[in-house]
Amino acid sequence: MSLDALKEVLENDPFLKYLGIKVKSILEGSCELYMEFRPEITRFGGFVNGGAIATIADAAGGCAALTSNLGYNEVTVDLEVTYLRPITEGPIKARSKIIKRGKNLAYALIEVYDGKENLCSIVKGTYFYTGRF
Repeated sequence: MSLDALKEVLENDPFLKYLGIKVKSILEGSCELYMEFRPEITRFGGFVNGGAIATIADAAGGCAALTSNLGYNEVTVDLEVTYLRPITEGPIKARSKIIKRGKNLAYALIEVYDGKENLCSIVKGTYFYTGRF
């Protein structure tokens, strides 16, 4: 599978489409996704819900894992999210890179930014390769 084919798969993923998560860039071992700020992903007080932040971060980490082992599917084993500041405007961006990959596992570092490019969350993800697509 090529990076272009993977980008098409991600752009047609039903869950990502439902949430409005889109691919900004995709390279071997890294991925950047974005999502517009809208009321449906906020909580009381006008902040983006932590679940939405974790979701875009996880999707970006999984995307990076897929790019570092093309043709193999992955699932999340562990996700550790540290929230540094609230997000009150978009677009919300998640930038991920693989920091280590073994035969069965990939480890990603993901940073989530608000519309002003403030770093809002740092996320570590572990992904398991389940086999070929």
